[in-house]
Amino acid sequence: MAEAPKTPVRLSPIIRAYLDDLAKIGAYGKGRSGVMRRFIENGIKEAIEKKVIAPRDASAFDGEVDEDRTEDES
Repeated sequence: MAEAPKTPVRLSPIIRAYLDDLAKIGAYGKGRSGVMRRFIENGIKEAIEKKVIAPRDASAFDGEVDEDRTEDES
């Protein structure tokens, strides 16, 4: 299976500093990308709960894995 290309994300220096602080705490993810992933996933779950967007069935997506993910370090 081909690996998805990385998407560059431009963040302000203060946001990067906040992400680094949260990564140091460790409860929100490992590295900046892990913290961002956690906040994105939580935001999507909240939007589904508030019925802003409709839930989707993960089995409809090839290779969808909810468990056993590795956290990127960056």
